[in-house]
Amino acid sequence: MTSELREQRRRWRNLHAVRPAGVPVRRIAVVNKKGGSGKTTTSVTLAAIFASWGLRARVTDGDEQLASTTYWLAHAITAATPTLRDVYFGEATLDQATYPTTVENLLIVPSLNTLGEVETKRPPGTDGLLGAEFDAGSEHGVDVEVMDAAPAVNAVTASLLAAATDVFITMKPSGLDAVGASEIDAPLALIKKRLNPALQISAVLLVDADGRAEFTGQVQAKAEDDYPNAIVATVPHSIEAAKAPLAHQPMHLFAPANPVTDAYFAMAEAWLTMAGYELQEAA
Repeated sequence: MTSELREQRRRWRNLHAVRPAGVPVRRIAVVNKKGGSGKTTTSVTLAAIFASWGLRARVTDGDEQLASTTYWLAHAITAATPTLRDVYFGEATLDQATYPTTVENLLIVPSLNTLGEVETKRPPGTDGLLGAEFDAGSEHGVDVEVMDAAPAVNAVTASLLAAATDVFITMKPSGLDAVGASEIDAPLALIKKRLNPALQISAVLLVDADGRAEFTGQVQAKAEDDYPNAIVATVPHSIEAAKAPLAHQPMHLFAPANPVTDAYFAMAEAWLTMAGYELQEAA
């Protein structure tokens, strides 16, 4: 490890972030239509890093699958617990379905397989419900919202996107994954046109990437061309990223000296700065 990297890691761990007065709470939707594209790892890791820097971060699990944000951060949640499903059916508010995690400053709105009822039963007002809940404010003092979408543009994903200010697209730098990522463009355009004109694609993350491979560079260059206003970053491959959910710890705690953790720290700093949050190194 070089002295520069050692110093950068020290600096990241000593940063403190604040949301200045007048800067609205930003709401990130992490999306891709293809499973296994790094959405959950990105959602959990970024939200946990924001929290480690002193921001109150809330992650909303929009995926009914077991292998999701809820399993990673709130595996003790049971069917008797109010979840995101209950918010859609008017049986709980978003705040009532918000819980602390083992990570300081990090909250979660969990989901179970019952979230699928939103798709089959379509309660009235689904599209605008999350946006209205966010707009009502939170007694938890949330500074940044992170929403982990399912690998499909279903009713819940549409609702997340209608509520979001920012979209983060995740993909693996492979041909099929790049195609899967491009398929999200048309639904995003419709959401922007019909439900959320202010929605913007703010970041594209190439996860599980081999930085030495020529194709990774080609995919990154294309992403930079396709999304000129977004931060485009690579996250390297590491087996530790696959182990962290089983330990129920975010990457910055499970593997603090891992290159994957480094990549997410860099992404978090770049986006918060772009979004108007203030960061400074603690004394």
